[in-house]
Amino acid sequence: MGKVAARTRHKATEVLAAIGAAGADPGRFARIGVAELPRLVASELTTLSICDLDSGHREVVGNGGVALSAQDIAAFDRHFFEHPLVRFHAKHRRGGTHRISDALPARDFKAGALYNEYYRRIGIDHAVAVPLFVDDETLVSFVFNRAGRDFSDAEVALFDQLRGWLAAMYRNAVALKRAAEALAQMRQIAEADDWAVIRLDAKRRIRDLSAPARSMLAAACPGTSTRAGAALPEPIDAWLRTSARVTSRLALSPLVLKGGHGDITVRAMPELAGEAAWILLVRGDPRAAEEGDAGKGLTSREREILRWVGAGKSDRQIASILGVSHRTVQKHLEHTYVKLGVENRTAAAMRALRPPR
Repeated sequence: MGKVAARTRHKATEVLAAIGAAGADPGRFARIGVAELPRLVASELTTLSICDLDSGHREVVGNGGVALSAQDIAAFDRHFFEHPLVRFHAKHRRGGTHRISDALPARDFKAGALYNEYYRRIGIDHAVAVPLFVDDETLVSFVFNRAGRDFSDAEVALFDQLRGWLAAMYRNAVALKRAAEALAQMRQIAEADDWAVIRLDAKRRIRDLSAPARSMLAAACPGTSTRAGAALPEPIDAWLRTSARVTSRLALSPLVLKGGHGDITVRAMPELAGEAAWILLVRGDPRAAEEGDAGKGLTSREREILRWVGAGKSDRQIASILGVSHRTVQKHLEHTYVKLGVENRTAAAMRALRPPR
């Protein structure tokens, strides 16, 4: 922000700090952003717009003196694909802050249906978009709108200087929310299906664990301390040290601990194993399920997924258990259907896991 006046730099710092307080909540990030950013650049209507580039619809979090009705939103969607800002940022993913007036002359804009059916009815003449994220499917931007006076080059320059910070905070909020949702889902699975979660610190020591986790750990490794700050049992610690050397994109092989009260399977999420953030325990060895003749032609991962299907798990639960994406599970199932000559997950599981006659 070296070229920005000292007063503006101070105000920009305050605004960024306020928006950053949203933490792991993209919705709060949007609400704070549309409230705080007009302190830097006057805007009669400020929105965070999430545009679906496939369907041509958008979700809007807005703030300002202009309220968008359902009719207004429908009017915008009718002209979604011809909107100059949507077209520019969908095509130029690294493009920076962009005004409508950068795309076409004011006379041409005001002669078009987008202006006459949408912008004129809400009393807006000029708009500028500050993109935060764009891929093949989604465009996320802060959009500033006002009447009469266009946005100046200096205002565009200010937005461009702030854009990197805003984009990083948005991505972090989304990532943290997804991580929290994944952990919550795993805790739910643990409580319902003999799973348990152990949280670790950066040195692979126990940070906290539930009562089921304490019981399972004690059964698998008798004499193990389960207090906060205690070291993991050596077999699990050695497995994690080995896992830390595996590329984070690879799915880690589970560790099966044999115990007098049954087997305990230990898993770690691949993207977290190197930092030893958390591990999962499950009673039994899921690899030990009996397999029918039809399953012999499947890969080990396809058979493992089908065992979890047979146990009643959804695709998303299986993805969480195995530490892979939801789409990866679906792809494995699609390949399995073709190999087994079936059309759905239930039929695949029954055919592959049915014991031979």
